[in-house]
Amino acid sequence: MPRSRTSASGLRATADFLLYERLNALGWNVPLPVFRLLCLAGSAAMVPVLLTVALLGAHLLRRTTELPGAVLAGGFLVLNLYGGGVYLLREAFSRRRHTVSGSPNEGFYRALDIRARDVFLVYCAARILSFHSALLTVDAAFLFVFRDVLAGSVTLGLICVPLALCAVTLAVSARLAVRAGTAVTVGPGVFAALGLVVFVTGLAAGMLPDAGASGVGVSCGTGVVGPLALAVTVACAGLTVAALRCFARDVRRLDRDAFAIRPSVRSAALPAMVFRPGRLPLLAVLHRHFVSSRTAVLIKRTYAVLLMAVLLLAGVRVSGSEVLPLPGGAERPVTRTAVALGFVLLLGSVELVLATSGPTALGPQFRFAWENLLSHRHIAVSAALYCNAHAVVLAAGVAAVAGLLNGTVPWHLPFLGLGVMSASLIAESLASVPKRLVDGTSAPGVFVACVSIGLALPALAGSTAHLLFLRLLAAFYSVCLFTGAITCIGRRIRTLPSRSAR
Repeated sequence: MPRSRTSASGLRATADFLLYERLNALGWNVPLPVFRLLCLAGSAAMVPVLLTVALLGAHLLRRTTELPGAVLAGGFLVLNLYGGGVYLLREAFSRRRHTVSGSPNEGFYRALDIRARDVFLVYCAARILSFHSALLTVDAAFLFVFRDVLAGSVTLGLICVPLALCAVTLAVSARLAVRAGTAVTVGPGVFAALGLVVFVTGLAAGMLPDAGASGVGVSCGTGVVGPLALAVTVACAGLTVAALRCFARDVRRLDRDAFAIRPSVRSAALPAMVFRPGRLPLLAVLHRHFVSSRTAVLIKRTYAVLLMAVLLLAGVRVSGSEVLPLPGGAERPVTRTAVALGFVLLLGSVELVLATSGPTALGPQFRFAWENLLSHRHIAVSAALYCNAHAVVLAAGVAAVAGLLNGTVPWHLPFLGLGVMSASLIAESLASVPKRLVDGTSAPGVFVACVSIGLALPALAGSTAHLLFLRLLAAFYSVCLFTGAITCIGRRIRTLPSRSAR
């Protein structure tokens, strides 16, 4: 039996493969050694440049505004919880969760005798540590500039928050690397950690405007703030230790386990469709294709989590009790928090849906259907309707949760889901050279990501606005994006050549 690669050679081969993937996504005609030097130089220059910019921004904030310590501490917590929480959500609820276990390149790694641990360290751990290193650099600059406003115990408690988020993200990513390709994907522990981060984020975001409006001027080192900061420090330290222990245990499991050959988790018999529209026959085909893919499990679990949350909050509402003791005027912060969290959830869900059922992944099938005399407009309408149905249902679930929390349903959230999915469909349809992975799913691209986010930003800005006119305008913009998505998908089917034989 051939010996396994050494750790150094396996990491080097995996790093070269990652660089090649990035070079291919950028479309640059640059030799791999030159691109490696560029990446190393960029990584080395990132920390001093980011530290300088963060120090300048913190000094500018201190000279232009005079904020009390409570508001500064609350703003620090909100920004770190949003940044770290969003990154944790992206690791757990996007295609990144299939970077190691369930990767389309498992056969390639197995053929080269590359261990799963090497792939995790290069693809996941390095990415997580880079992001949180940048976040800690900004935090360090902020705490250094405002060191005389924030007491020592408060500073220690605040710096423990991003460290705990980094450890939790590493633990979640390692657990997904071990279990994402099996039938049991995300356990209750992962959902509990994500729910805790989301709850604390919304709570801090809702309390921050009240603290700023009341002009809290108490010192951060007196009264009850000192013991509270000590309690936060101890809790974050305990969470960090527990997360690092889970991380080390799962990494050891990856070290012992190479890319094993697992039986397929796809069901041999798919359930029969209860709807078969005569003018849109591809809806049934799209549904059968999606439910047989590996990304459908996560989307179904997202539906289940939203449904359980709606049922739980509805039961509290029916009992006549308030869900949360929200102060007066908290409707706008809760709505904006729901829009922000819904937007993040939509970005991850859209990526998962389009990876297997988008115009790039199913481009050859769409072309084949058109060449067999099926109307290109019917194909485009079927694809746009099916993909947007997932986004609208997810956004409606978030809107229902927000409505049960504060009593006012954000009706514009489903239109935001329509806009985000339609923007991604337009971006994929406009890509001149569609890239597909070895398993037939669409490959992530810089052009598609930039265009989709750029087209979705007006819908997000209108959804967070307070004026009704701007919300209606954002809803109309989302509908226009939907019609544009149908047009772009139809044009792609008719103009791009079929690559099914390549």
